[in-house]
Amino acid sequence: MRRTQTAKILFAAASSLVLCAATLPSTALAQAAATKAAGPNTATQRLTLALGKSAVVDLPVEARDVVVSDPAIADAVMRTSRRGFVLGTKVGETNVFFMDAQGRQILALEIRVARDTSELNALIQRLVPEARVVVDSVADSVILTGDVPNGLVADQVLRIAIQYTGGVEKVLNMMNVLSGDQVMLRVRIVEMQRSVIKQLGMNLTSTNILNQLLPEDWGIKFATANGFSVNGAFLGGTTIDSTWAQNFVRPVSNTFMSGKSALLPPNIGAGAGGYSLTVDASGTKEVFGPAELVTGQRTDSNIQALERVGLARTLAEPNLTATSGEPAKFLAGGEFPVPTAQEGNRVSVEFKPFGVGLGFTPIILSPDRISLKISTEVSEISTAASFRQADTLIRDAAGNVTDTIRGLSIPGVSVRRAENTMELPSGRSMVMAGLIQQSTRQSIEGLPGLKDLPVLGNLFRSRDFQSNETELVIIVTPYIVKSATMDQLQTPGDGYAPAGDVSALLLGRMNKIVKPDSKGLPQGRYRAPIGHILN
Repeated sequence: MRRTQTAKILFAAASSLVLCAATLPSTALAQAAATKAAGPNTATQRLTLALGKSAVVDLPVEARDVVVSDPAIADAVMRTSRRGFVLGTKVGETNVFFMDAQGRQILALEIRVARDTSELNALIQRLVPEARVVVDSVADSVILTGDVPNGLVADQVLRIAIQYTGGVEKVLNMMNVLSGDQVMLRVRIVEMQRSVIKQLGMNLTSTNILNQLLPEDWGIKFATANGFSVNGAFLGGTTIDSTWAQNFVRPVSNTFMSGKSALLPPNIGAGAGGYSLTVDASGTKEVFGPAELVTGQRTDSNIQALERVGLARTLAEPNLTATSGEPAKFLAGGEFPVPTAQEGNRVSVEFKPFGVGLGFTPIILSPDRISLKISTEVSEISTAASFRQADTLIRDAAGNVTDTIRGLSIPGVSVRRAENTMELPSGRSMVMAGLIQQSTRQSIEGLPGLKDLPVLGNLFRSRDFQSNETELVIIVTPYIVKSATMDQLQTPGDGYAPAGDVSALLLGRMNKIVKPDSKGLPQGRYRAPIGHILN
């Protein structure tokens, strides 16, 4: 019977082709692949080579020919008739055949040349010793498999692999995170706004016609017009008007000794009105004419007073859940259109969001430690920063205005935004941001000199005062959470049923009084009402 002999394949560096098997490291010897003896039933062996590395092949018999399918991927060099070297030069797959003098196959190698991952394995073991990760190579990419204790370790291993390979698209993450990797973030946004407006002003008007019975009247008029420049106009409140006047009688028409009208001299019949004298056969007849009641002296005063106090409270509690290392966004509000110019005098519309927004990226550092990158904002449409485009007039050939295109009015947005990165234990809270803002505006308008008089100066001035105070607090609380069954969850609509016609008409109810189902309550010691309660 023919004895079976073994072919040995030893791995070595490309620069160590002349070394014998006895001088190779033990790790290279452990990776040696054995083949069956030369003969017609010799099995094909598989060999994985690192890119730029080589392997030593010892044959049981002398080889005459060596055939390489694709020398661009791997090349074979025979040092002696029984010892050869296989070099990996390009990522890919090929095969090599060794033949004896009679043309019989001594050894067939299926060779796969891939990226060398030994250095990456050593880096991960040295820098992240708690990770139990195996690195495999496929073509020009690497695959990460194994177990990691938490999301932070997984992120560290992934970043090392990305830096080593030169791109995130060359790394396939198949690591298993042992700890919980779902994070729920609860954000509580509380804002209090207080505004105070005070307006107090007085305007005087005086008219005096110095003569009433002369052919030409002349007089004098005095008036003050003090406004409220801070708020733009008087906003309401109380207005008190008072008037003082002195009356005179002035003739309307006069007839004297003829049918023609004429004014009497002021020293004759002053204030008596006009009269006429008729002489005929029956005698003499006097008729007094009508007179006009006029105001020759008049003084008006106008007092306006207002005090307004406003208080606004904004409360938002957005909750959002995301996987460790993955971003999540939340918006409760809306979008308003904003026109933008395009080429060719075209106008397109873009939508800008507003409302309560939340975005965060959690990373679980340990079973009781979470790193958060948070961005939260509260925005609302405001006319204070609005933009108004002017109207466009359409004219004909003669220059006459034929039509008017109204300009666009684009509102502004009032935004309170905070962005931060922090670390918190699960279930603990921290004030992420706080804002205390106070603005005061006031103006005094009046007659120069007179408005500065003590006490009496109030008759010649107006005061407009406005004060706004805002206090904003943002509190964040992260939780490491796990999924639950449906019967452990409660929704705002549980237990709701619309009222019947009798209850709605006679009792004015909108919903039935439904006792909550005890089976649907969440587990724990919480006993307060859950969801929205409609009474």
